[in-house]
Amino acid sequence: MIAQSNFESTNSHANRTVTYCIDPSWEPYEAIRNGQHVGISAQYLKLISEKIGVTFQLIPTESWQQSLEFVQLEKCQAIPMINPSEYRKQFLDFSLPYFEAPNVLVAKTGTPMLQGYAGVGNRSVGIVRGYRQVEYISKYYPGLRLKLIPSEREGLKMLAKGEFDVMVGSLMSVNMHINNLKLNDLSIVGYAEPFDSLSFGVVKSSNWLVEDINRAISLIPEQKKVDIYKQWHNVQIRQSRNYAVMFLCIVIVILLLLWAVWRQRYLTSYARIIKQKNEEISSLQANLLEKNKTLSFLSAHDTVTGLYNRNHMIQRAEEEISRFQRFHTTASMIILELVSREADEERREQERKEDGLKAVAKSCLNSVREVDVVSRFSEEQFIILCPQTEINDAKSLAQRMLDCMNAHSTLNDQFKFAMGISELKDSEEFSEWLERTTKALYHSSRLGYGTFVAAE
Repeated sequence: MIAQSNFESTNSHANRTVTYCIDPSWEPYEAIRNGQHVGISAQYLKLISEKIGVTFQLIPTESWQQSLEFVQLEKCQAIPMINPSEYRKQFLDFSLPYFEAPNVLVAKTGTPMLQGYAGVGNRSVGIVRGYRQVEYISKYYPGLRLKLIPSEREGLKMLAKGEFDVMVGSLMSVNMHINNLKLNDLSIVGYAEPFDSLSFGVVKSSNWLVEDINRAISLIPEQKKVDIYKQWHNVQIRQSRNYAVMFLCIVIVILLLLWAVWRQRYLTSYARIIKQKNEEISSLQANLLEKNKTLSFLSAHDTVTGLYNRNHMIQRAEEEISRFQRFHTTASMIILELVSREADEERREQERKEDGLKAVAKSCLNSVREVDVVSRFSEEQFIILCPQTEINDAKSLAQRMLDCMNAHSTLNDQFKFAMGISELKDSEEFSEWLERTTKALYHSSRLGYGTFVAAE
């Protein structure tokens, strides 16, 4: 139980006791150890308790699935660290997100890098029962073979034994368990969309608590959030304990140094060899870090134009739909389609086409606002997502884009342009929004290109 503070609150619900459940085996995010709630969510819960004057009482559970069952039965009033989903919104209201964390794909060492779920192929995937990722995969990747597991810790043991091929887990939790269990034959082989955006979940009968929690979250200093993250962040520990990789690097460096001695005869002492070896190791580590950054960038961007790619746009659009459902802040979508005036059969024509696509991307970026999201959605289609934008403002933006591209003589010689625009409607899913905007795009192309049409 987290003690109340002497915080002077005007909240009429102060001094009340709120029961809550957690995932008992999700270190370092949260866990139950010796009957006590520990981890990142425990520290945030203590801060929020102090600021709103509410006492939080832990109801122990044996698994995450049991915690979800308890809140549905209202044996617990809240869950302090949970991802919103369509299913969970049936029995929970959610606070503002206060902690974000990436999800990763884990497999046996030697497995090639996987580009998200699309790269899993026919491999079987292990995932904790009750996690939001189960809903996400079932909706967007129904062909994947799932193996439901009790917890990330147990799942890693099962993965090491070969009971399935790939496991989905949280980055910090996966690294900690791999280190603690000394599972040196497991490695992270990719990122899994979407990333965790963790909030408080409160049963609908106690939804008065959501407003208080949001207020408390806004009062937590940024430095305090950074301190909590640093305290529990352990990703680099996995790298420092990967002795097999380090040993291989040392062997390669020593061989290179011996060849250099024979070839150039400039090393004259053992101390010089050691120094050179250390420099090479540092260079390899820096190169690995840079490649990891590049991989992270490429997973969300188009390789030709540098704009966001299809997967990232879908994720941002889903977030905007969720925001619209919570706060009723409208959004608009613009689809721009390019049609080549001549067939590109030779390689030089393909290069000209890529130059044209880059020019269109630049024109889009020069026309939109900082808050707008521009992506290359398919071969010759671009989507511009306009948050908090009504249809009339979206029309103005579309006209600016057309004016910018019409002023570009090279683009006009190579492409014809058509645009479809629509404003997000109540209870509309992304696929429905996209289909409605695409119909407006086709109408624009039938009108002869060079214009835009707004969907009804």
